[in-house]
Amino acid sequence: GECKDFKERFMKCLQQNNYESSLCREPSKAYLQCRMDRQLMAKEPLEKLGFRDGADAAGPGSEVGS
Repeated sequence: GECKDFKERFMKCLQQNNYESSLCREPSKAYLQCRMDRQLMAKEPLEKLGFRDGADAAGPGSEVGS
């Protein structure tokens, strides 16, 4: 498929994180964006899909190395 690489990265992330989807937000976001860009799903604002601008990390101060 057109977004196979994005899907595989997302699935690998899920497997490596015991299927804790909150730990795989970036790969999930990229996969959904790929599908929308290629008209494989309806275009929706990412906010409507649960992604808030600047809030894709677990929270303030949760960045690695901070």
